[in-house]
Amino acid sequence: MLHSENKVDTESRKEIARREKIGLVLLAFFSFIYFGFIALCAFANAWFASIVWLDVPATVWYGFGLIALALVIAGLYGRLSRTIS
Repeated sequence: MLHSENKVDTESRKEIARREKIGLVLLAFFSFIYFGFIALCAFANAWFASIVWLDVPATVWYGFGLIALALVIAGLYGRLSRTIS
């Protein structure tokens, strides 16, 4: 049975390494922000929850921000990984 050539097989190792590096950098960035959120919730919960904007605590806003940031990072990774180097 003849199959067309798989695109993954034709990618250079350099391109694969570039995508891995982009992914790891973005993961490290998001992890830093996420662990900051966890640290604030774990060690400064009373202070963090006392900050209120529009009757919503900062913990909720930070959580929404993390979700939005994850979507932005996913789009950024998709954009950066498809640009031709």
